Amino acid sequence: MNFLKKNDGFTLIEMLVATAVSSVILVMVYTAYASIIRSVNQGKIASQYYEELNLILRRIDSDLLNTYWNETAKNISFISEIEGNSSRLNFVTGEYKSNRMILSVKDNFPSSDIHEVGYYLKRDNKTGKNNLVRRSEIHYDSSPLDGGIEEVIFRNVESIRFDFKYRSDWIDTWDTREKKRLPSGIKTTLVVIDPYNNKDTYEFFTICNMSYE
Repeated sequence: MNFLKKNDGFTLIEMLVATAVSSVILVMVYTAYASIIRSVNQGKIASQYYEELNLILRRIDSDLLNTYWNETAKNISFISEIEGNSSRLNFVTGEYKSNRMILSVKDNFPSSDIHEVGYYLKRDNKTGKNNLVRRSEIHYDSSPLDGGIEEVIFRNVESIRFDFKYRSDWIDTWDTREKKRLPSGIKTTLVVIDPYNNKDTYEFFTICNMSYE
């Protein structure tokens, strides 16, 4: 009597083929998953970056919009100078409490609505890159170019420039101690490096609308 030989299990070749196919499938799944996670993370980084940038642009515009100046007050000045490829601007602004913009709810805000502010770049010794600094003094005094508290409001900034409408021309400096008036318009140009190391340029125009004498 002849019996059929029964073969149980898989051959070595079949196991190798199955392992290779499984590995290819796993690599494809992992690659797709990693790509999705990378895209989500990049989206979060970009979203946070542009949200912070938009807030900073609005903050600068708000300060300039509410520039305060009084010709009879010696302690109130609007002074812009050129430092390297950027501007350094110091002035007095009015900030109503209902419209006050702060970056963090933990920040202390000034006790006075009329106070000194300054915008300029400052090099970070650790990174070697420039940070945009906002200087704030809770009042205004006879020293319009210094004092107060420095706050880094944006990092990795290449330049910030302020240009001023004077008659029919644009000039890059301004000093109310000499001109005895505010500019009719201010053009702000901010050049930043985005998270992907690309250079972005933002430009906006502000007209000072706070009443002054």
